[in-house]
Amino acid sequence: MSEASSPMAPQAAPEAAASAVPPSGEAPKKKKGKRRAFSGNLKLFITVLTVALACFHLYTSFFGLLPAMQQRSFHLAFILPLIFLLYPAGKNSPYERPSVLDWLFAVSVAGCSLYVCFFYEDIANRAGMFEEYEIYLAALFVLLVFEAARRVLGYILPAFCAFFLFFAYFGPSMPGPFVHAGLSIPRILEELYLTTDGLFGLVTGVSATYIFMFILFGSFLSSTGTANFFNDFSMALTGHLKGGPAKIAVLSSALMGTISGSTSANVATTGSFTIPLMKKVGYQPHFAGAVEAAASTGGQIMPPVLGSAAFIIADTVGTPYINVVVASLVPALLYFFGIWCSLSVEASRVGLKGLPKDMLPKIKHVIVKTGYKAIPLFAIVILLCMGRNPLFAACVGIVCCVVLSFVDKADRLSWKSLIATLEDGSKSALSVAIACTIVGVVIGMMGATGIALRIGDAILSYTQGMLIPTMIVTMIICLLLGMGMPTTASYVMASAVGVPAMILLGCNPLDAHFFVFFYAVLSSVTPPVCVGAYTAAGIAGANPNQTAFTAVRLALSGFIIPFVFILNPELLLTNVTNWPMFVVTLASAMVGIATLSVGLEGFLFVNLRIYERLALLGAALCMIKPGMYTDAVGLGLLAAVYCLAKMRKKPELKPATE
Repeated sequence: MSEASSPMAPQAAPEAAASAVPPSGEAPKKKKGKRRAFSGNLKLFITVLTVALACFHLYTSFFGLLPAMQQRSFHLAFILPLIFLLYPAGKNSPYERPSVLDWLFAVSVAGCSLYVCFFYEDIANRAGMFEEYEIYLAALFVLLVFEAARRVLGYILPAFCAFFLFFAYFGPSMPGPFVHAGLSIPRILEELYLTTDGLFGLVTGVSATYIFMFILFGSFLSSTGTANFFNDFSMALTGHLKGGPAKIAVLSSALMGTISGSTSANVATTGSFTIPLMKKVGYQPHFAGAVEAAASTGGQIMPPVLGSAAFIIADTVGTPYINVVVASLVPALLYFFGIWCSLSVEASRVGLKGLPKDMLPKIKHVIVKTGYKAIPLFAIVILLCMGRNPLFAACVGIVCCVVLSFVDKADRLSWKSLIATLEDGSKSALSVAIACTIVGVVIGMMGATGIALRIGDAILSYTQGMLIPTMIVTMIICLLLGMGMPTTASYVMASAVGVPAMILLGCNPLDAHFFVFFYAVLSSVTPPVCVGAYTAAGIAGANPNQTAFTAVRLALSGFIIPFVFILNPELLLTNVTNWPMFVVTLASAMVGIATLSVGLEGFLFVNLRIYERLALLGAALCMIKPGMYTDAVGLGLLAAVYCLAKMRKKPELKPATE
């Protein structure tokens, strides 16, 4: 590896870090965020709206949800106006205050949502019969949802959803197997606005219940110092190891993933601490950012709080959320194990030592002093295992956070900080909520036209009904749909076309959905559009594309894990009947992932030759495929490369004794 490509800068690290400070002690100019920041009466008004939204969800979670249409429409009656008030329409829009048009949009979309909320029974009783004025309300509401999504998420997802509107209308003009009778404009608008199959559909329902509450729970955990506990615990446990700062990033990101279901939020929270630490000891900026991006991506598959799409999986499959949590455990550990192996190989290559122990906190001190901050997480896991509703579990977790905040005066929740936490939770939910809402267009149009089954049939025809080619096609669809889209949106759209084909080939529905979910998560770190890597690059001050490609290299073992658990379903812990065989399968998968990491990094005692790296990649694939014969071949190849590398290793010269 050349110096330019090495993750370690050749010069002294502290001096390099110091040189990054602007001269004359000048602070860099503060950039405007994407979201407006108000003061005075406007700030008070937004605070009232956000706190009211949080209180509504707390109330319905404790005392019972409203009817589906009413719960979802009332949820959007807050979410959508807040988006128009907080997110400018463009670069030239006023940043300090909403424009007149923003206020008009906010009031209009609130009125459209509240109409459905107040008259949902009448709408349901009419069963497809609609008034003429409702079509105009529907048209206005659909347009405003698209505009809200554009402001928060950019153009990609709204454009993709708009394509499905055109597809539904121009059905007779579609090619080949995609031709259909077509839907009239009133029929499309009715489907989207007046039924639970469109914008007020299942995905919006999950957003208006589970997703919002767990985002709010994460906000309470952050406010009470849980992130600091994770960082201190990670430093104490791994800081002294080879490549210590990078492994701190992996462990702290994994722990943050237990409370945060967002890659970007995970990067921003742990990366602000771990990336400067990695740069300080000599890692190049792009490598430091890549480590954090790859590790934080795994946060969405780390139980108990998975990415938002996991709640949709539970509702779609009709299984308790705890089953999805259990299914994610082994894949999540394998993912972080793969990154850990890659970092260990890199640390060995460049001779990177760990941090001195006198710079690190003591593990016993961390657990005794701040270990209680993990109690809310344990409470949620216990309640989920007892079969309690996830909403109730989230509420109990929030109550635990509030009570435990009084243990340490520094983390104590005053009335002011409590309101700020409720406000932060509501604002954090806006981007996920609008993504869940607009993908209702895709789901509604797919259901109304029946195109999902036709796409599934087309995939099976193309792959000739073979499972592995079908999985490869589904993986590509997931990664393509995930470019620039939130995980929830890419999962929903990819599952609609890929999951039916996999189920027809004999996959368990939960396994098939989790396969799609895994790649939807990985799309956030996959170039060319990878939000997680770009966020980390911004913190590291690195080239975004270089950071993204390095992150993919570190996380590449994660791209084969879905194939591993589809070929070895017992790894999802859903139906293990032979535990000794499970242990053998897990061990084989771990050895395969470690072998893959060594082959990709190209170092084992010495720099490996091309044929040795290819042999290791072949060995990894053999051990990933179940079977004693393939495992034996894989272990044989690994042993051969190990012996060759060991023989080329130069003996260490011991210093002469005086």
